Amino acid sequence: MRVIAFANQKGGCGKTTAVTNLAAALTQLERSVLVLDNDPQGHATLAYGFSERDFSLSSYDLYMTSDILVEDAFLEVTPDLHLLPAGVELSAVEQALAREADKDERLRQSLRRSALPYDYLLIDCPPSVSLLTFNALLASSEVVIPVDPSRYSLQAVRKLKETLGVLRETKSHDLVPHVLMSNFETRSRFARAVASELEAHYGGELLDTILHHTVRVQEAAAVGQPVLKYDRNSRSALDFRNLARELVEQEVDIKVTALDHWLALLHGPEVTADHVRFVVDFPHARTVQVTGSFCQWLVEGLPMQRGANGYWECVVELPPGEHQYRYIVDGEWIADPHNGDSVINEFGEANSRVLVP
Repeated sequence: MRVIAFANQKGGCGKTTAVTNLAAALTQLERSVLVLDNDPQGHATLAYGFSERDFSLSSYDLYMTSDILVEDAFLEVTPDLHLLPAGVELSAVEQALAREADKDERLRQSLRRSALPYDYLLIDCPPSVSLLTFNALLASSEVVIPVDPSRYSLQAVRKLKETLGVLRETKSHDLVPHVLMSNFETRSRFARAVASELEAHYGGELLDTILHHTVRVQEAAAVGQPVLKYDRNSRSALDFRNLARELVEQEVDIKVTALDHWLALLHGPEVTADHVRFVVDFPHARTVQVTGSFCQWLVEGLPMQRGANGYWECVVELPPGEHQYRYIVDGEWIADPHNGDSVINEFGEANSRVLVP
């Protein structure tokens, strides 16, 4: 699963437009997508035609309680596109968590506890470098920085790049950045000058796709639809299909690079000829065990050891076939956050699954 935050501290640069329409375009390429609205304004939620009266659980609950997971709160936009909505209560998170030691990792922890059977998770961030934005960046492996043709936007890109440097230095968390030209009128001399400056400073990170300025995007958002549904033959629809293809074509390179925990642990257990190596990243856990159908769901589980790289590991000899399992983290039973292959058990919760050939 690729986890991509869309962030820029400047408002009006097209973050929500990019997230909601890219998600729809990815589903046309047979990718399953979760959009997480991480902005108290709830614009991604509104863009899909939902209002606060349509849901009782939201992204706010992921921050504030370990009892609510993604699978409890998502709304179905289409079978392959789900939305974790946001409402105005999300603005209270920063004050509520001000004294919590793990306040900037709450979202990552919630996502790791959740069953995430998606190819892409796209996170729409607020127009500020706030606690919500830090949570999104620490939960992500990549960040898309939409840039509209304005000098203020160029400055915002530099500021966000500085923020990424801070995360690298203080949290050892490295993200793959993508700069996206958004809402560009390419016939404008000024827009072309901004594009040239972006190419000069961020050439290796600048996406080839340009999202052109068109009224169709605003018209589609006004009726709660992606532009690909509202006007599939429009210039905007073509732009988002191109953007989706460009990101999908990067999948092999991104997986090989393996720059962070999400990607390093992307596929869950490692299956070899004679054993299965369970490996998982719970950096703040005191004890971790693995239990499953292969040990009759022992309540004490099989102990896992923390390796030199900080990951918890356990090697188990398993016969060929399907095996279901869960991790026990400080006494709490959870599905494998790094394995999207899961089944629903008799209690309505997700069991992770590993297949031994």
